[in-house]
Amino acid sequence: MKLIVYCCLFIGFTLYEAEIQSAEPNNIKILGSKKIWSGEPHSAFTDLERFQNKWYCAFRVGKGHAGKGDYGKIRIIVSDDGQSWRSAALLQNAGVDLRDAKLSITPRGELLLNSCEYRVDNDRDDIRNNTSVVYRSKNGTDWSKAKSIAHKGFWLWQTSWVGEQGFALGYQWGSRDATRFYRTVDGDKYELHVDHIRPPGDRSNEHSMVFDPNGIAHMLLRRDNTDSKTGGYALLGNAEPPYKDWEWRRLNITLGGPSMIRLPDGRLLACVRRYADENHRNWGSQWTELGWVDATTATYTPAAKLPSGGDSSYAGLVFYNDLLWVSYYSSHEGNTSIYLAKIRIDDLK
Repeated sequence: MKLIVYCCLFIGFTLYEAEIQSAEPNNIKILGSKKIWSGEPHSAFTDLERFQNKWYCAFRVGKGHAGKGDYGKIRIIVSDDGQSWRSAALLQNAGVDLRDAKLSITPRGELLLNSCEYRVDNDRDDIRNNTSVVYRSKNGTDWSKAKSIAHKGFWLWQTSWVGEQGFALGYQWGSRDATRFYRTVDGDKYELHVDHIRPPGDRSNEHSMVFDPNGIAHMLLRRDNTDSKTGGYALLGNAEPPYKDWEWRRLNITLGGPSMIRLPDGRLLACVRRYADENHRNWGSQWTELGWVDATTATYTPAAKLPSGGDSSYAGLVFYNDLLWVSYYSSHEGNTSIYLAKIRIDDLK
Protein backbone atom coordinates (compact mmCIF):
# COMPACT_ATOMS: atom_id res chain seq x y z
CA MET A 1 0.00 0.00 0.00
CA LYS A 2 1.01 3.67 -0.08
CA LEU A 3 1.59 5.77 3.02
CA ILE A 4 0.69 9.42 2.51
CA VAL A 5 1.42 12.08 5.13
CA TYR A 6 0.42 15.63 4.18
CA CYS A 7 2.58 18.70 4.70
CA CYS A 8 1.93 20.81 7.82
CA LEU A 9 3.61 21.71 11.11
CA PHE A 10 3.44 19.57 14.22
CA ILE A 11 5.07 20.74 17.47
CA GLY A 12 8.07 22.04 15.60
CA PHE A 13 8.52 18.97 13.40
CA THR A 14 8.01 19.38 9.66
CA LEU A 15 5.66 16.80 8.22
CA TYR A 16 6.20 15.66 4.67
CA GLU A 17 4.65 13.54 1.99
CA ALA A 18 6.11 10.04 1.96
CA GLU A 19 5.29 7.25 -0.43
CA ILE A 20 6.48 3.69 -0.12
CA GLN A 21 5.34 0.31 -1.33
CA SER A 22 4.64 -2.37 1.26
CA ALA A 23 3.56 -5.98 0.93
CA GLU A 24 1.01 -5.63 3.72
CA PRO A 25 -1.01 -2.90 5.48
CA ASN A 26 1.29 -0.26 6.88
CA ASN A 27 0.42 1.25 10.24
CA ILE A 28 3.53 3.37 10.63
CA LYS A 29 2.91 7.12 10.61
CA ILE A 30 5.79 9.59 10.43
CA LEU A 31 4.62 12.46 12.60
CA GLY A 32 7.52 14.67 11.63
CA SER A 33 11.21 15.10 11.05
CA LYS A 34 13.32 18.01 12.30
CA LYS A 35 16.91 19.03 11.61
CA ILE A 36 18.54 19.20 15.05
CA TRP A 37 22.18 19.87 14.12
CA SER A 38 23.88 21.44 11.10
CA GLY A 39 26.41 24.15 10.31
CA GLU A 40 29.41 21.82 10.19
CA PRO A 41 30.68 20.52 6.84
CA HIS A 42 29.64 16.93 7.52
CA SER A 43 27.65 15.63 10.52
CA ALA A 44 26.85 11.92 10.34
CA PHE A 45 26.63 8.43 11.87
CA THR A 46 24.25 8.98 14.77
CA ASP A 47 23.02 7.23 17.85
CA LEU A 48 20.32 8.21 20.34
CA GLU A 49 19.82 7.43 24.02
CA ARG A 50 17.58 8.62 26.84
CA PHE A 51 19.67 9.02 29.99
CA GLN A 52 18.77 10.65 33.33
CA ASN A 53 15.55 12.11 31.86
CA LYS A 54 17.36 13.81 28.98
CA TRP A 55 17.92 13.01 25.32
CA TYR A 56 21.47 12.43 24.11
CA CYS A 57 22.46 12.20 20.46
CA ALA A 58 26.04 11.38 19.43
CA PHE A 59 27.52 11.67 15.94
CA ARG A 60 30.73 12.31 14.00
CA VAL A 61 31.64 15.73 12.63
CA GLY A 62 34.31 16.13 9.95
CA LYS A 63 35.15 17.47 6.51
CA GLY A 64 33.36 14.67 4.68
CA HIS A 65 32.30 11.03 4.82
CA ALA A 66 35.90 9.77 5.22
CA GLY A 67 39.36 10.35 3.78
CA LYS A 68 42.99 11.17 4.42
CA GLY A 69 43.44 14.27 6.55
CA ASP A 70 39.82 14.16 7.74
CA TYR A 71 40.19 13.76 11.50
CA GLY A 72 36.62 13.35 12.67
CA LYS A 73 35.40 14.21 16.16
CA ILE A 74 32.44 12.91 18.15
CA ARG A 75 29.93 15.57 19.14
CA ILE A 76 27.36 14.79 21.82
CA ILE A 77 24.28 17.00 22.01
CA VAL A 78 21.61 17.03 24.71
CA SER A 79 17.97 18.06 24.95
CA ASP A 80 15.46 18.24 27.78
CA ASP A 81 12.44 17.88 25.49
CA GLY A 82 13.67 16.63 22.10
CA GLN A 83 13.02 20.07 20.59
CA SER A 84 15.89 22.34 21.61
CA TRP A 85 19.39 20.89 21.47
CA ARG A 86 22.75 22.09 22.77
CA SER A 87 26.27 20.70 22.63
CA ALA A 88 27.25 18.69 25.71
CA ALA A 89 30.70 17.43 24.72
CA LEU A 90 33.19 17.14 21.87
CA LEU A 91 35.47 14.09 21.91
CA GLN A 92 38.63 14.09 19.80
CA ASN A 93 42.09 12.60 19.45
CA ALA A 94 44.75 14.32 17.36
CA GLY A 95 45.69 12.58 14.13
CA VAL A 96 42.87 10.02 14.07
CA ASP A 97 39.37 9.92 12.65
CA LEU A 98 37.03 9.23 15.56
CA ARG A 99 34.01 7.46 14.06
CA ASP A 100 30.68 5.74 14.65
CA ALA A 101 29.62 6.70 18.16
CA LYS A 102 27.23 4.16 19.71
CA LEU A 103 25.49 4.87 23.02
CA SER A 104 24.24 2.48 25.70
CA ILE A 105 23.69 2.42 29.46
CA THR A 106 25.80 0.02 31.50
CA PRO A 107 24.39 -2.09 34.37
CA ARG A 108 26.01 0.31 36.83
CA GLY A 109 24.15 3.26 35.31
CA GLU A 110 26.87 4.97 33.29
CA LEU A 111 26.44 6.28 29.77
CA LEU A 112 28.79 4.29 27.53
CA LEU A 113 30.02 5.42 24.13
CA ASN A 114 31.66 2.94 21.75
CA SER A 115 33.77 4.46 19.00
CA CYS A 116 36.74 3.71 16.78
CA GLU A 117 39.99 5.57 16.17
CA TYR A 118 40.66 5.21 12.46
CA ARG A 119 44.16 6.18 11.30
CA VAL A 120 43.11 7.48 7.91
CA ASP A 121 46.60 8.65 6.91
CA ASN A 122 48.14 5.23 7.50
CA ASP A 123 45.62 2.79 6.05
CA ARG A 124 46.54 -0.40 4.22
CA ASP A 125 44.75 -2.63 1.73
CA ASP A 126 45.31 -5.80 3.75
CA ILE A 127 44.00 -4.48 7.06
CA ARG A 128 42.33 -1.29 8.20
CA ASN A 129 44.42 0.59 10.76
CA ASN A 130 42.01 1.21 13.61
CA THR A 131 41.57 0.79 17.36
CA SER A 132 38.21 0.38 19.11
CA VAL A 133 37.72 2.62 22.14
CA VAL A 134 35.14 3.40 24.82
CA TYR A 135 34.27 6.56 26.73
CA ARG A 136 32.15 6.59 29.90
CA SER A 137 30.15 9.33 31.61
CA LYS A 138 28.11 9.60 34.80
CA ASN A 139 26.24 12.73 33.69
CA GLY A 140 26.42 12.90 29.87
CA THR A 141 28.67 15.98 29.94
CA ASP A 142 31.92 14.94 31.60
CA TRP A 143 33.55 12.02 29.81
CA SER A 144 36.45 9.73 30.62
CA LYS A 145 39.51 9.50 28.43
CA ALA A 146 39.37 7.02 25.58
CA LYS A 147 40.22 3.45 26.57
CA SER A 148 41.31 0.91 23.96
CA ILE A 149 39.32 -2.33 23.89
CA ALA A 150 39.18 -5.58 21.92
CA HIS A 151 41.95 -6.55 19.48
CA LYS A 152 43.73 -3.95 17.40
CA GLY A 153 42.35 -3.84 13.88
CA PHE A 154 38.90 -5.05 14.95
CA TRP A 155 36.16 -2.43 14.67
CA LEU A 156 33.86 -3.15 17.61
CA TRP A 157 30.60 -1.65 16.44
CA GLN A 158 28.35 -1.29 19.49
CA THR A 159 27.47 -2.86 22.83
CA SER A 160 24.05 -4.45 23.41
CA TRP A 161 23.09 -5.37 26.96
CA VAL A 162 21.12 -8.31 28.32
CA GLY A 163 20.94 -8.52 32.10
CA GLU A 164 24.41 -7.89 33.52
CA GLN A 165 26.23 -8.70 30.27
CA GLY A 166 27.02 -6.75 27.13
CA PHE A 167 27.89 -8.22 23.74
CA ALA A 168 29.36 -6.75 20.58
CA LEU A 169 30.58 -7.89 17.19
CA GLY A 170 33.93 -6.60 16.01
CA TYR A 171 35.04 -6.82 12.40
CA GLN A 172 38.42 -6.60 10.71
CA TRP A 173 38.25 -4.90 7.33
CA GLY A 174 40.52 -5.36 4.32
CA SER A 175 41.73 -8.36 2.34
CA ARG A 176 42.05 -10.31 5.61
CA ASP A 177 38.55 -9.56 6.85
CA ALA A 178 37.31 -11.47 9.89
CA THR A 179 34.76 -11.19 12.72
CA ARG A 180 34.95 -11.67 16.47
CA PHE A 181 32.21 -11.60 19.10
CA TYR A 182 33.04 -9.94 22.41
CA ARG A 183 31.57 -9.99 25.91
CA THR A 184 31.76 -7.38 28.70
CA VAL A 185 30.20 -6.92 32.13
CA ASP A 186 31.18 -3.29 32.68
CA GLY A 187 31.83 -1.63 29.29
CA ASP A 188 35.46 -1.31 30.33
CA LYS A 189 37.01 -4.70 29.59
CA TYR A 190 35.94 -6.81 26.59
CA GLU A 191 36.87 -10.48 26.31
CA LEU A 192 36.75 -12.65 23.19
CA HIS A 193 33.58 -14.76 23.32
CA VAL A 194 33.44 -16.31 19.82
CA ASP A 195 36.18 -16.18 17.20
CA HIS A 196 35.02 -16.12 13.57
CA ILE A 197 31.33 -15.69 14.33
CA ARG A 198 31.12 -15.41 10.53
CA PRO A 199 33.49 -17.13 8.04
CA PRO A 200 36.55 -15.13 6.90
CA GLY A 201 35.96 -13.53 3.52
CA ASP A 202 32.26 -13.05 4.19
CA ARG A 203 32.68 -9.24 4.39
CA SER A 204 30.32 -8.98 7.37
CA ASN A 205 30.67 -5.75 9.33
CA GLU A 206 28.12 -3.36 10.91
CA HIS A 207 25.45 -4.86 13.13
CA SER A 208 22.53 -4.21 15.46
CA MET A 209 21.40 -6.69 18.11
CA VAL A 210 18.35 -7.03 20.36
CA PHE A 211 17.23 -9.63 22.90
CA ASP A 212 13.77 -11.05 23.58
CA PRO A 213 12.41 -11.75 27.10
CA ASN A 214 13.83 -15.29 26.95
CA GLY A 215 17.28 -13.91 26.26
CA ILE A 216 17.37 -15.00 22.61
CA ALA A 217 19.55 -12.67 20.56
CA HIS A 218 18.59 -11.36 17.11
CA MET A 219 21.36 -9.71 15.11
CA LEU A 220 20.91 -7.70 11.91
CA LEU A 221 24.25 -7.86 10.06
CA ARG A 222 25.46 -5.90 7.05
CA ARG A 223 27.57 -7.62 4.37
CA ASP A 224 29.57 -6.08 1.52
CA ASN A 225 30.44 -9.21 -0.41
CA THR A 226 30.27 -8.36 -4.13
CA ASP A 227 31.11 -11.84 -5.46
CA SER A 228 27.42 -12.28 -6.26
CA LYS A 229 24.19 -10.34 -5.90
CA THR A 230 22.98 -12.39 -2.95
CA GLY A 231 26.46 -12.44 -1.40
CA GLY A 232 25.90 -8.83 -0.40
CA TYR A 233 22.50 -9.44 1.15
CA ALA A 234 22.22 -8.75 4.87
CA LEU A 235 22.00 -11.58 7.39
CA LEU A 236 19.76 -12.25 10.36
CA GLY A 237 21.46 -14.16 13.16
CA ASN A 238 19.80 -15.85 16.14
CA ALA A 239 21.38 -17.38 19.23
CA GLU A 240 20.34 -18.61 22.65
CA PRO A 241 22.42 -17.98 25.78
CA PRO A 242 25.39 -18.22 26.13
CA TYR A 243 25.51 -16.94 22.51
CA LYS A 244 28.21 -19.32 21.34
CA ASP A 245 26.28 -21.01 18.52
CA TRP A 246 24.62 -18.83 15.89
CA GLU A 247 22.10 -19.63 13.19
CA TRP A 248 22.40 -17.34 10.14
CA ARG A 249 19.81 -16.74 7.44
CA ARG A 250 20.02 -14.46 4.45
CA LEU A 251 17.61 -11.55 4.22
CA ASN A 252 16.13 -10.33 0.94
CA ILE A 253 17.96 -6.95 0.73
CA THR A 254 21.30 -5.22 0.89
CA LEU A 255 21.58 -2.47 3.47
CA GLY A 256 23.92 -0.13 5.30
CA GLY A 257 23.98 1.42 8.77
CA PRO A 258 21.72 -1.18 10.42
CA SER A 259 19.77 -0.24 13.52
CA MET A 260 17.03 -2.41 15.03
CA ILE A 261 14.66 -2.23 17.99
CA ARG A 262 12.33 -4.71 19.64
CA LEU A 263 8.96 -3.02 20.14
CA PRO A 264 6.80 -3.59 23.25
CA ASP A 265 4.66 -6.11 21.34
CA GLY A 266 7.72 -8.14 20.33
CA ARG A 267 8.01 -7.10 16.68
CA LEU A 268 11.37 -6.13 15.23
CA LEU A 269 11.65 -2.80 13.41
CA ALA A 270 14.82 -1.76 11.62
CA CYS A 271 16.11 1.53 10.24
CA VAL A 272 18.64 1.11 7.43
CA ARG A 273 20.24 2.71 4.41
CA ARG A 274 18.72 1.42 1.17
CA TYR A 275 20.22 1.67 -2.30
CA ALA A 276 18.73 2.21 -5.73
CA ASP A 277 20.38 -1.00 -6.93
CA GLU A 278 20.76 -4.12 -4.84
CA ASN A 279 24.54 -4.25 -5.26
CA HIS A 280 24.69 -1.04 -3.17
CA ARG A 281 27.25 0.36 -5.54
CA ASN A 282 25.01 3.17 -6.79
CA TRP A 283 26.44 5.65 -4.28
CA GLY A 284 24.37 8.80 -4.01
CA SER A 285 21.07 7.13 -4.91
CA GLN A 286 20.17 5.98 -1.43
CA TRP A 287 17.80 6.84 1.38
CA THR A 288 16.97 6.03 5.02
CA GLU A 289 14.11 3.62 5.57
CA LEU A 290 12.14 1.90 8.32
CA GLY A 291 11.26 -1.74 7.72
CA TRP A 292 9.88 -4.78 9.51
CA VAL A 293 12.17 -7.72 10.21
CA ASP A 294 10.44 -11.09 10.56
CA ALA A 295 12.63 -13.33 12.70
CA THR A 296 10.60 -16.42 11.77
CA THR A 297 10.86 -16.12 7.99
CA ALA A 298 14.04 -13.98 7.84
CA THR A 299 12.40 -11.39 5.60
CA TYR A 300 12.52 -7.61 5.47
CA THR A 301 9.42 -5.60 4.53
CA PRO A 302 9.76 -1.85 3.78
CA ALA A 303 7.50 0.28 5.97
CA ALA A 304 8.31 3.99 5.60
CA LYS A 305 10.92 6.15 3.91
CA LEU A 306 12.22 8.95 6.11
CA PRO A 307 12.84 12.37 4.51
CA SER A 308 16.36 11.67 3.33
CA GLY A 309 18.67 11.25 0.37
CA GLY A 310 22.28 11.01 -0.69
CA ASP A 311 24.74 10.31 2.11
CA SER A 312 22.34 9.24 4.87
CA SER A 313 21.18 6.69 7.48
CA TYR A 314 22.94 5.34 10.63
CA ALA A 315 19.98 5.77 12.93
CA GLY A 316 19.49 5.67 16.67
CA LEU A 317 16.19 4.20 17.89
CA VAL A 318 14.42 4.80 21.22
CA PHE A 319 10.81 3.90 22.05
CA TYR A 320 9.48 6.46 24.54
CA ASN A 321 6.00 7.71 25.50
CA ASP A 322 4.31 5.46 22.92
CA LEU A 323 6.41 6.88 20.07
CA LEU A 324 9.50 5.72 18.24
CA TRP A 325 12.17 8.43 18.23
CA VAL A 326 14.70 8.15 15.39
CA SER A 327 17.95 10.07 15.00
CA TYR A 328 19.64 9.85 11.59
CA TYR A 329 21.68 11.91 9.17
CA SER A 330 20.96 12.98 5.61
CA SER A 331 22.17 15.21 2.77
CA HIS A 332 18.87 15.90 1.03
CA GLU A 333 18.78 19.56 2.15
CA GLY A 334 22.40 20.49 1.41
CA ASN A 335 25.04 20.02 4.10
CA THR A 336 25.03 16.58 5.67
CA SER A 337 23.05 17.20 8.87
CA ILE A 338 21.44 15.45 11.84
CA TYR A 339 17.68 14.85 11.98
CA LEU A 340 15.20 13.58 14.56
CA ALA A 341 11.94 11.91 13.51
CA LYS A 342 8.93 10.88 15.59
CA ILE A 343 7.03 7.77 14.53
CA ARG A 344 3.61 6.51 15.61
CA ILE A 345 2.79 2.82 15.22
CA ASP A 346 -0.98 2.56 15.13
CA ASP A 347 -1.39 -1.20 15.60
CA LEU A 348 0.99 -1.54 18.53
CA LYS A 349 -0.44 -4.09 20.90
